Amino acid sequence: MGFSLKELTFKQRYLLYLTEQIYAGPWFSFKMHSKTVGTVPVILKNIEPTPIYKLVNSRKGRSIDRITLDFDIQEYLKQLMRDGKIKQVKFKKENPYIRLYIDIFSKPKVPYINTFFTFKNISDYTLLDFTIYFVFDFDINGLSGFDNDLSGYDEENDIIYQYDETNLHGGFSPISKSTHFESSLTKNFNISHDRLHLSNTLYDQPGEILSALQIDFKNLEPKQTFQTALTISGGFDKEELIDNIKKGKNSAIKYLDPVNRNVKSKHRNEQEKAFVKINEQKAEDCSKYSKK
Repeated sequence: MGFSLKELTFKQRYLLYLTEQIYAGPWFSFKMHSKTVGTVPVILKNIEPTPIYKLVNSRKGRSIDRITLDFDIQEYLKQLMRDGKIKQVKFKKENPYIRLYIDIFSKPKVPYINTFFTFKNISDYTLLDFTIYFVFDFDINGLSGFDNDLSGYDEENDIIYQYDETNLHGGFSPISKSTHFESSLTKNFNISHDRLHLSNTLYDQPGEILSALQIDFKNLEPKQTFQTALTISGGFDKEELIDNIKKGKNSAIKYLDPVNRNVKSKHRNEQEKAFVKINEQKAEDCSKYSKK
């Protein structure tokens, strides 16, 4: 359960096609701290099974889709205990949840998609060195061109992108300034406790590659919130891509206040009954958000 883009097109040309879920969305890392468990490093991919990610509610509209998820810290720690990665801990009556609000703006007749990510630490744990990674394994021109992509990074506009010999480009950029970037062969991409920072390098040959940006946010104390938005777009050359993403980011900034009002609303924070039993089950595979 989580968020990923399954397919994405730009004027009927594929930018994402049959991409693995974990390579089409956000990853997170932080060190959670409390007196009970001490300090434990956490790495979350965009898709995690229930009951680690729990769906609170979901709303689908004509141009705006909204998803509310809870990350259950204690369920994550229980899995680490079962795997023998940390010692057994007896939990106190602590609030274990980090709430993630996802708002996807996909308006007709605009050449970009804007997705807002709002994290609220509603748990009783402190989250140290909170980091978000945006990861996209573009398949420029679909199956006919998935393994011959090149990549680039426009430092001035903080845009990372992929393209192929047809000059079709796909790329993305957050409204928060990235701290690190990277493109690499998909099979070699790695975020781990020993490698928490992207390399600030680009893969310099054609291949089956992915692109990633990283934002470091310091700490999230209980009740604190972090928010950013991501613009993803395409273009038939680099200049068109940059222009589309700049327009998308300008639009995203204008919608920050409406998004903030929505995530604070009563209906956005109410648990839908239909998801209660689903969230109690351990999932072998996860549902996903698919945008075509």
